Amino acid sequence: MTASTPLTRELVKEPAYCRLDLRIGVTALDVMIYNPLEDSSLLLRHCELPADEAESLRQIETFIYDNPLLLSDFKTVTAIIESRRFLTVPDGVADVCDHAALLREADSDTDQRPVVTDDRLDAFSARILSPISSATANFLRRTFPNIRLHSTLYPFTRYCHSNLTKGNTMKIFVNLRVKSLDIAVMSSRELYLLNRFEYRDINDAAFYILSCTEDISDDREEILIGGDREQRDALMPLLRKFRPYVMPMIFPSAMFRAGADAMKSPFDLIILPLCE
Repeated sequence: MTASTPLTRELVKEPAYCRLDLRIGVTALDVMIYNPLEDSSLLLRHCELPADEAESLRQIETFIYDNPLLLSDFKTVTAIIESRRFLTVPDGVADVCDHAALLREADSDTDQRPVVTDDRLDAFSARILSPISSATANFLRRTFPNIRLHSTLYPFTRYCHSNLTKGNTMKIFVNLRVKSLDIAVMSSRELYLLNRFEYRDINDAAFYILSCTEDISDDREEILIGGDREQRDALMPLLRKFRPYVMPMIFPSAMFRAGADAMKSPFDLIILPLCE
């Protein structure tokens, strides 16, 4: 079986024991099916998406209907959705303000009537608010009635926090993709920064990481890099010219038994089962 083999219902005997997790990115859709009770059960599929939002949604619809296993009755269905627009706000603000209005105030290009994911970061008494087009949200909810919708930053932030020791020690976490990255700066008690950048060259990625942490950390803080291995291997030597403690994030040991495809999965998708 290859990564392009259609996902037919015969591939999974008991989907009721499995998770279906989708990552809807800016440029690609990744789909993961995984039974936590069975070793080597993980199935992963990847589909490139066009830049146009309407065409991207049509491609997602076609991919799902062309892979009938995805329409089975899974134990859980979760989608994490990458957005160029999001806000991290205190609980007190999120509780009393209109979420869509907050996003439009921060960025006037935000859709007038988006569906907004509201992801709680209880450790920081904060929320991640991220807009999804209503057409995409409506399709997902029609197709998967019990689907849970999150920002891609939600599992990343929660996983990073779970890897901190108690106290005020600050660390810098980076989730690196081919043309974009997420960065979180936190201690066990405080979230100092959460942001996303797009870059054309790996030198730009290094610049963004160093620039946005210059005023809130010093050269003693650890920088932990996860995500795309090839990009990470190119980035780490650049950062080490300026920061002494630059290390790769360790692949989550709990997912090694999931199967060979686990190592190919986007980082925020493979850690999702560990963050719910």
